[in-house]
Amino acid sequence: MRSSLSRVAATIVAALLVVACASATSPTPLTSPPPSGPPADATLPSPTTPPPTAAALPARASITAISTGGSHTCALTSGGAVRCWGNNDSGELGTGTTTDSSVPVDVAGLGSGVSAIAAGGLHTCALTSGGGAKCWGRNVEGQLGNGSTTDSSIPVEAAGLAGRISAISAGTLHSCAVTTGGGVKCWGSNEYGQLGTGTTTDSSVPVDVSGLASGVSAIAAGVYHTCALTSGGGVKCWGYGQSADATVFNSSVPVDVSGLESGVSTIAASYDHSCALTAGGGVKCWGANYNGQLGNGTNSASNVPVDVSGLRSGVRAISAGFGYICALTSGGGVKCWGVSNGGEVGDVAGLASGVTAIAAGGRHACAVMGKGRVKCWGDNSDGQLGNGRPCSSWSSSSDPVDVDFTTPESGSEPTGAPIGRIDHATGPTDVVLRFDAGPDVAVGELEGQLFQPGPEFTLYGDGTVIFRNEGAPLPPAEGPIVRAQPFRIAHLDEDQVQAVLRFAIGEGGLGAACDLYGTQDIDAFGSDVFTLRAGGLDRRVENQGSAPFAALYDYLAAFGRGDDLSTQVWVPERFWGNLLEAAHDVEVGVLPDPREAGFAPWPWPDIAPADFVGQGGRVLSADEAAVLGLSDDGGVVQRIYLLGLDGETIYYFSLWPMLPDETS
Repeated sequence: MRSSLSRVAATIVAALLVVACASATSPTPLTSPPPSGPPADATLPSPTTPPPTAAALPARASITAISTGGSHTCALTSGGAVRCWGNNDSGELGTGTTTDSSVPVDVAGLGSGVSAIAAGGLHTCALTSGGGAKCWGRNVEGQLGNGSTTDSSIPVEAAGLAGRISAISAGTLHSCAVTTGGGVKCWGSNEYGQLGTGTTTDSSVPVDVSGLASGVSAIAAGVYHTCALTSGGGVKCWGYGQSADATVFNSSVPVDVSGLESGVSTIAASYDHSCALTAGGGVKCWGANYNGQLGNGTNSASNVPVDVSGLRSGVRAISAGFGYICALTSGGGVKCWGVSNGGEVGDVAGLASGVTAIAAGGRHACAVMGKGRVKCWGDNSDGQLGNGRPCSSWSSSSDPVDVDFTTPESGSEPTGAPIGRIDHATGPTDVVLRFDAGPDVAVGELEGQLFQPGPEFTLYGDGTVIFRNEGAPLPPAEGPIVRAQPFRIAHLDEDQVQAVLRFAIGEGGLGAACDLYGTQDIDAFGSDVFTLRAGGLDRRVENQGSAPFAALYDYLAAFGRGDDLSTQVWVPERFWGNLLEAAHDVEVGVLPDPREAGFAPWPWPDIAPADFVGQGGRVLSADEAAVLGLSDDGGVVQRIYLLGLDGETIYYFSLWPMLPDETS
């Protein structure tokens, strides 16, 4: 998980949504939007709540059900307890924190009394043995059903359902339940009519689905649509892409699925396609097919259900992930089809038999094995495989790995802070701790969010700290000069140095970190690098988007905001100057038109444009950086247009301070 300090704008994550199947006996959920980090508002010297500890299964307990969300997973034990792992940005693990966990952790207050679980996009719901619903996690759209739109990291009661429901399903931004009388109630987002009320009005409390007051045995909440299985074996759907009339794309009330008026035993709803398991053990799918998710050997969409090739019989369960489907065969094997998101496609290695239940998530899938064991495969960037994410297999695994219900994490989550004084070098250019969000992009989009010059935080051995607070307001533009936040400098005494190092090594997680944390985000851009040289450690830790350093990110982002630390704008002796031609970026709209933004004549008579090569292309003295007032206010210039010596070429120029230990 990354906080806002890690340039969410620079790590653009595609919306990967998750879905799963729902059946009459064990409805399994669906969906997930892109994760985003919590605000970086911690304070110096040390914030946060310790990460939850791994949850070991009692000696005679085993896993009976599994549910996969967007980037998290939850399991139900034979004793009625719930344990979750993976991403926890919105509190979807239910631990009372927003700390990710790559091993199972207990859900607060649900040590018993649960009969079914449903992991949604960034929220989770549980069906209690008393017939009520408890949900936790994201609640911006009202998907927790408690009458509010405030996230909750612990389970809250869905209003008006106590003793009244028999099945539950969680979609991306909405949730649904089947009542004991066979009716359907839904709550949360209704942008596409997925609540089935005949409107597109969201609801933070459960509302009746139009025309389904009785006669329903199972429910499947997808991303923007929902499907119900009737007691007669028929299928009705509503929401995005669901209509009996092919000329009408959406329906805000339930409509019959053509050809599935009877004979269906299980349903599964995904983003823009759905599937059904027939009473004869065959699988039929309908909807979009650009990834081959209909399983009929083509990429042509179908408004009516089509048979999945080779699966006209012999299947006993199905589950729908984002762009792919998995089926559990009567022989206990697993088959998947559709897009390959981290290894979910095809016959799953090592799962030819012995599987009792399956769940397909956003980019990962899981299977319950005999004796209640669990194996998961696919993306692991948020710890959703539950194997503790050892350094050798941090991001993903195309082969199923065992979920670790007994061992605390090794080499990933923060460990205890060291005891006693932490030794470190004491020189004014000795780097003791550094955070560098890279690459040092000279200029990005119009607002400058991608401009990240130099290391964002550096602690030197003599207690000098030079840092840049990305959360501070941008300085106002001065004519053609667009400035960014300046670097600031402070001097820490040894006790303060020890406090920073103790946090970074302990709760911050660097003491036991891996050297590299990868990601499968196809649009990931750049990486963050932590450098630590203290306490006998000499480490360089690179994070490409999946490291469990949320507390450390927040700590460094908050550095210097308190009143107890005296800081001032840092004025360096040398600067990095970067020059690039602007024409292409102006043409494609990344940069504004120089004729509107303004430009300045070439300011250096003894320096030619060719003397600047690449990013950070030239070291400038204080005098050279002072031209045009560039080095004023700390000398961090995101952009100024300069007219080249030829009188035609327009360049954009960026400037930022050169740190004391940096060399050309």
